[in-house]
Amino acid sequence: MKEKEAIDKKQQSDRAGDDDDKNALEWTVFGVSLVLVLAILVYLSYMAYTHKPSTPDLAVEYYSDPSANAPHRYRVVVENRGGETAEEVQVELTTERGGEEVERAELSIAFSPKDSKREGWVNFKEDPASADTLMARVVSYKRP
Repeated sequence: MKEKEAIDKKQQSDRAGDDDDKNALEWTVFGVSLVLVLAILVYLSYMAYTHKPSTPDLAVEYYSDPSANAPHRYRVVVENRGGETAEEVQVELTTERGGEEVERAELSIAFSPKDSKREGWVNFKEDPASADTLMARVVSYKRP
């Protein structure tokens, strides 16, 4: 009778899943995973605590970029230095001669995320070099 109980216990302990002892590899993977999850939670908490919302801060730069088919083409770069996305950005470049507006070109940018640069090109009919001044400005934008 005792022999039969001993054999039954031996058979039960040989079954898969009955052994709750974890080897070193399992403990290592558990420890590394735990450290990574905790590090991510600490980082996200820190970012949420220190985040200061700010409005979009749009800066416009322009460069002459002529081509064979568009001799008076300008490349326009809009940089959003603010802490929020700007939507439907309207940029205007105007040429002036003697205080009078000669020509105007407009550029629309759908989205300008925070800390990003977006670029586009505008064309003028007349050579902007013949004007006194070439000015660029952001006319409008929306906050999403």
